[in-house]
Amino acid sequence: MKDDQFRFATEIRVRWRDLDALGHVNNAVYLTYLEEARIHYLRELELGFLGFVGPDEVGFIFAEVTCTYLSQLQLAERVTVRVRTVELGRSSFVFEYRMEGEDGRVAATARSVQVCYDYGAGRSIPIPERWRQQMIAYEPGLNEEEHSRGTT
Repeated sequence: MKDDQFRFATEIRVRWRDLDALGHVNNAVYLTYLEEARIHYLRELELGFLGFVGPDEVGFIFAEVTCTYLSQLQLAERVTVRVRTVELGRSSFVFEYRMEGEDGRVAATARSVQVCYDYGAGRSIPIPERWRQQMIAYEPGLNEEEHSRGTT
């Protein structure tokens, strides 16, 4: 994953509470950094489901999250988290992430699969067309081939 493949990036500063007993960022906190970056990414895409989703609304749930840890992060370090959409399925979409330390080293790579979900009906639903079009418009590398071969 090269930097030029990611249109979106956000910066996070490592906090004291993020550290474990060994003085580096705890592995679970990496997922929190991904969450924070994902929220900023979704705001950038203007998808409109960033608040709390009521029981009669459409949102998404996670089907899978994976993270490959490559380098330690330290207190007060500035971390850049890059996010992009790489696949669109019928009801799911896949994000890839690249987390970098302030010296540019790759600290982690990650992937998450989100499934559009109707909370009122308690079931997955197709990606709303507006969401689909926003993702395709924002990500120049996301083409119809990836769109049609996507996950669920």
